[in-house]
Amino acid sequence: MKEKILQLIGEAADSLGYLIYESSLLLRGENSRIVVKIDHVKGISHQDCENYSKRLSFLLDRDRVLPNYFLEVSSPGLKRRIEGRDEFIRFTGAPAKIKWNDGGRIVVHKGNIVKVDDAGIILETDQGEARIPLSDIEQANLDY
Repeated sequence: MKEKILQLIGEAADSLGYLIYESSLLLRGENSRIVVKIDHVKGISHQDCENYSKRLSFLLDRDRVLPNYFLEVSSPGLKRRIEGRDEFIRFTGAPAKIKWNDGGRIVVHKGNIVKVDDAGIILETDQGEARIPLSDIEQANLDY
């Protein structure tokens, strides 16, 4: 059942042009809960969440996967994780909080993502520019 639900989550996203940022399932018969966070390069609006919710509900009901379920659809949010070079490029200019390993010492910087290249990212902080190698980043989030 879990595999079928995950398949339908992806199918609904593909049909509407969204990406799945994150999904979780809590399967408890009549009290099952499906939580999906959708994403798109142009961002996600309330209408996008509604459209996706309707599409996924249709697919779940059509295939009679669960008798009853609670569906929650949202965007990744203003404090979303940033993962990988492509997402850093996507969020160039945005404020971020980055935790990274600087030679065995964990450092946290807040600032705006200025540039992304093969060597890493440049973050404009209150103290000036910080160059952070992508391979040393432990965690990164938008920081609106």
